[in-house]
Amino acid sequence: MRSPVTRYFTSFIVSVCLLFQTQLVYATSVALVNETRVYIETRQDLIGKGDQVREGQFVDAVVWRDVVVNGHVLVAAGAPVVAKVEELKKRQIAGVKGQMTLGAYETTSVDGQTIQLSGGYHKDGKSRMALSITLGVLFILPIFIPGKAAELPTGTIFDAYIDNDWSIDVGDSPPSRKVDLSFIDADLSAELLYEKFEEQEKPEYFEFLITTSTSISTEFVIDRINSEEIKPLKLENISEAFEDDELIVNTQIKIKKLLKKLAKGINTIEIASFHGEERTAVSLVIDIEI
Repeated sequence: MRSPVTRYFTSFIVSVCLLFQTQLVYATSVALVNETRVYIETRQDLIGKGDQVREGQFVDAVVWRDVVVNGHVLVAAGAPVVAKVEELKKRQIAGVKGQMTLGAYETTSVDGQTIQLSGGYHKDGKSRMALSITLGVLFILPIFIPGKAAELPTGTIFDAYIDNDWSIDVGDSPPSRKVDLSFIDADLSAELLYEKFEEQEKPEYFEFLITTSTSISTEFVIDRINSEEIKPLKLENISEAFEDDELIVNTQIKIKKLLKKLAKGINTIEIASFHGEERTAVSLVIDIEI
């Protein structure tokens, strides 16, 4: 029969082992792999004219939203980003537009590592070349009309990418758990037809391909942009077709109807369908250059 001291010592050893095992379960590193996308937000106005911006200038910028892998935040929203103006072409006479390119270089992970980034943002100003040439022909005189400078306001969002593979120590905290309710909107999905947009020399419409069940109304509207409710903007249906018991609707809306509601950079729009008071919606993230 074991003595009380022996039982106590055995119990203590078992407790320590269990505690150590628990720490091993939660103490973990998570891989942050090459080419993982990171969204970045600028915190200052950048206007490419005069001496307001110069090449090589550092730009005040932060990570826009958490970079999450397997439930762990590896790079937190608000983490500072080293970014700078890589290239700047000032507007010129004869309507030549200005250009500005931002490069993202590095940020900081939750365990304090300096994480290298690649990629950035390119912004063109507005060209007035056609107007300049037309006036020059009409008046047979040297007409000097400057193009518009490239401008990026505070809050411009662009994407960059993780450069190389990294191992991030997330400490002893378990991964965050989320309630997945995505199945609620599973009867509705949508995509922006970028190829249709790019085919137009002077685009007038955004075209969407919406896939839905037959139980949902095919009268679609855009009623929220960047999480803000707006007066519903009706989409015009171009065609409908059935495929594998699903209804596929090709629909469009004039770009001008949305233009005043969109911000430069990353935007979230919601396409919705209503059945009485019941709203079914899907969100799309698009990158806008204005």
